[in-house]
Amino acid sequence: MINRKLIGLLSCFLLLVGCLEQKPLEELGLLTATGYDKEEDDLIRGSIVYYEFDPLHPNNSKMVSTVANTSKGIRQKENLASSRKLVSGQLRVAVYGQELAKEGIISYIDTLSRDSEIGTMSYLAVSNTTAHELLSRAQESDDIANAGTYLYDLISQNVQSESLVSPTLHEFMQCYYSQGRDPALPYMEFRGNTIFVNGLALFKDDRMVGNIDTTKSFYLKLLLNPYRAGNIEISFPKDKLDNYLQKRKHPKVEKELIFASLDHLESDVRIEMENVNPLTFSIEVDVVTRMQEISEDYDLGNPEALKEIEKVISATMKAHIEELIKEFQMLTVDPIGFGNHYRAKIGSKNFTREKWRKLYPETSFNIKVETKILRTGVMD
Repeated sequence: MINRKLIGLLSCFLLLVGCLEQKPLEELGLLTATGYDKEEDDLIRGSIVYYEFDPLHPNNSKMVSTVANTSKGIRQKENLASSRKLVSGQLRVAVYGQELAKEGIISYIDTLSRDSEIGTMSYLAVSNTTAHELLSRAQESDDIANAGTYLYDLISQNVQSESLVSPTLHEFMQCYYSQGRDPALPYMEFRGNTIFVNGLALFKDDRMVGNIDTTKSFYLKLLLNPYRAGNIEISFPKDKLDNYLQKRKHPKVEKELIFASLDHLESDVRIEMENVNPLTFSIEVDVVTRMQEISEDYDLGNPEALKEIEKVISATMKAHIEELIKEFQMLTVDPIGFGNHYRAKIGSKNFTREKWRKLYPETSFNIKVETKILRTGVMD
């Protein structure tokens, strides 16, 4: 009896396997990147980079661009322009042109999230020009074999090295549907025959309302996630450290700023709501780091001198954080998620996104930064 049941199950399994659609790799176009741009008459331009498997041409990637009213209409036209059946299972990056991003991109991102072939760990990014220009110039570059895989590797290694906030499809959707935090995506630029991460694009709901450079992006990540091996070059006025600067035997051109390179940076942040009326938050940041380089002859062997430079670095970081939060308040964007801390205190029943948008620009922040330098190095 058991053998008959087993044979029956195996027979059903074989029948099901036989019914599956076969997709020989040689007949497929594997999408690695897709881009969306705003066109005239409310049309959308879609651009894709896809890979064709060919043992004789290992770097055989191509690009197709079409115009339609919807993202699904774009995909249908893209298939008409390709000799291979296009599949989305290997999609690595979706890029949105700046003009489209300013109008809102949730409908295009929602389409990606509903595609069962596309993983939620695919990256999203914004181009400082159009997505079509970014992808086409990347495809034409001798330094880039496939724009999709290159973009993915570029973003991935910066996320892993803690230079960039992770911009996956899952994380964007999570921020978008959160009542108290706004999304941020890498802001990409093609320069010098290659692609650069030029900072972060800031979103209010699903509309891009501004962008910040890579230095400000460091402080955003400092407030979002603990660093475990971060790095930054920081500058501060020379006159704040006059007491411990050593005179050079052969003085160079005098500069007003001192530059210090910090690496192996570890951090911890505590954000709490101190008061409801007036609404006030406290932010405490602890930083432990190694000073790899400093641009002046500084008496780092003196314990008092080391304490002094720790104070100056802490004050400099505090000033940058204050400036960054003020910029966010002016744009009414909350990529740090203060709204979620506020909602946790007052309860979700008393919280709405509209109410938070009105309160946020007038919110006060008490910021404290403590820096500890474990090891030092000097380089002229």
